[in-house]
Amino acid sequence: MLDKTHRDNVTAFPGNPTAKIAGVSGLAQYGIQPDATPLMAELVATLQDALNTCTGHGAAAAAKAALRGYVCDAALLAPVHKQGDTENYKRHLLYAAPDGSCTVLALVWLPGQVTPIHGHTAWGAVGVYEGNPFCENFDVSYNDNGAMGLRSKVKMRLQSGDLSTVRPGIDDVHRIGNDTQRRAITIHVYGRDLVAEPSSLNIVFGQ
Repeated sequence: MLDKTHRDNVTAFPGNPTAKIAGVSGLAQYGIQPDATPLMAELVATLQDALNTCTGHGAAAAAKAALRGYVCDAALLAPVHKQGDTENYKRHLLYAAPDGSCTVLALVWLPGQVTPIHGHTAWGAVGVYEGNPFCENFDVSYNDNGAMGLRSKVKMRLQSGDLSTVRPGIDDVHRIGNDTQRRAITIHVYGRDLVAEPSSLNIVFGQ
């Protein structure tokens, strides 16, 4: 269970229940999003079937398995969902489960873009669609005064098709970025309703 300090220290998702979300025509809504490809709709159906039988981190493993057969397929994303933003990495909403059980996003990373160091308030599964982003994992420690510290543990160069899961809380702290000279795209599934709770996903520690 996260304490109040960690629950309050979240980063805003781009959008709220009545605002446009990056890369989507019209208002944020539940279900498959406008302009999603037929293959994305197929992935969503596979994903929902898997999640209907799993909970907790089992759901993350099920989502990872569902991504495996799709994440490298060039037909998975429409051109609009491959568009980046020169100001920051861009998040495209692809699917929001009507029952609030999960949200699917495409994140587009232009060269030099990186997340803050963060954990999550929900389970997640991530797959690399395009490019060679990195993921850097951190150990969390406390000094004698109870102050929190972070130490880089490993920085991994990712390839197209690589898959991973994340656990909720502060025991799976990481950042993702693109330090190459070409675009990278990742597909993310989170066990959180990011239409109803757009700012509830990330527990941010810093750059």
